Amino acid sequence: MLENIKRAYIIGVGGISMSAIARFLHAEGIEVLGSDITKNAEIEELEKDNIIKFKLKSSKEFVKCCDIVIFTSAISENNSDILYAKKLGKPIYSRAEILGQLTQNKKTISIAGTHGKTTTTGLISSVLLSCGLNPNIHIGGVLKNTNSNVHISKSDLFVTEACEYKDSFLSFKNYISVVLNIKPDHLDYFKTIENEFSSFQKFVDNTAEDGYVIVNNDDKLSQELNIKCNKITYAIENDANVKAQHILISKDGHISFDVFIKGSRQGRIKLSCLGLHNVYNALACCGVCYALGVPFNKIQKGVHSFKGIARRFEILQKNKKRMIVHDYAHHPDEIKAILNLCRFLKYKKVVAIFQPHTYSRTRDLYPQFLSCFNAADEVWLLPIYPAREKPIKGVSSFALAKDLSKNGVKSQYFNSFEKCEQAIINYKEKGVLFAILGAGDIVELAYCFKKA
Repeated sequence: MLENIKRAYIIGVGGISMSAIARFLHAEGIEVLGSDITKNAEIEELEKDNIIKFKLKSSKEFVKCCDIVIFTSAISENNSDILYAKKLGKPIYSRAEILGQLTQNKKTISIAGTHGKTTTTGLISSVLLSCGLNPNIHIGGVLKNTNSNVHISKSDLFVTEACEYKDSFLSFKNYISVVLNIKPDHLDYFKTIENEFSSFQKFVDNTAEDGYVIVNNDDKLSQELNIKCNKITYAIENDANVKAQHILISKDGHISFDVFIKGSRQGRIKLSCLGLHNVYNALACCGVCYALGVPFNKIQKGVHSFKGIARRFEILQKNKKRMIVHDYAHHPDEIKAILNLCRFLKYKKVVAIFQPHTYSRTRDLYPQFLSCFNAADEVWLLPIYPAREKPIKGVSSFALAKDLSKNGVKSQYFNSFEKCEQAIINYKEKGVLFAILGAGDIVELAYCFKKA
């Protein structure tokens, strides 16, 4: 399909995944037009590199002259340019559908799961880059090894995140499918965990007959997937093809462990990223690289050279008075894992600063949100980031703060980033770790404290 396209218009081009799509399309020789409600750093980089022509907010002119329109799930179906494109009969594609087109002639490695997609994609990319396989890469975050979320090459390998929301990951035909975990999320779309599981089953069914599915054997729902092609399991607790043993955590939180593949000890891996949850991500990486025939010594080297992903336990400030970290965590399981890591680091006090992401997730997982902050001494709530949604009556950060306080968690609500920033600056106690958490524009608050 793409070979017949001369000009593509991307609505919401400033999103990190959409900016990557712009670069891939440009590499295919397609002229790229783009719009967004604001002009951010990603758009400025695209313009500087002569990748796109950009219009603020919307452009009927771009709709008229393009061959296809591409949109992100963050864009409302009532977007004026979408409606105009429908009126003109322009072909309209989602981000996932275009990514599926870009990967259709590649050996695609798709990383799916409720948690850990970005870090695992980064780890796999780090190994494959370091051992010279030079894959195409599409990540939902900035890989610090390359200072980019995209890498374009002539390789037949294509490494990409695969998001389950609205069944997006069903656009891929995979050589290797990775399932990190299956937990309740995006229930505004799936409605039930059974529907979500069914979607993951379809995802693994899209794997080539001679391909591989890499699956977490410690994750209950992942274990239940019916896998018809080659299967590689990984685990810490249960039996698995790829297993971590003798896990050691240093005083500063760094982790090392022995890797066993099919019962045979391969060697020891040292992680540069903090948190026990990253052992699972590294094991998934080992499973993928084993399937590709990468020698273990090169896996070791690539994992060790992984410099991390922006907004994943990113240390913004560290001095005698305080430490400030930022993490993309927005699901209760992710928040719990990050705060447990914060507590392990032995700071006198842990203050969690959280911006809930979407009204529907806050509503659907409300009991979990009431229990995931137990490792924090204080919780500061910011207004819900709506993304694609309209407010839901009775669902608010203010209400969440009140209910957390009733449960014995010291909580307060800030109605603006500015007030929260001042509260951090004016905090008098020393030895405090501030964890700034969320997937929305809370990054603007976090990066007020970023030190080069």
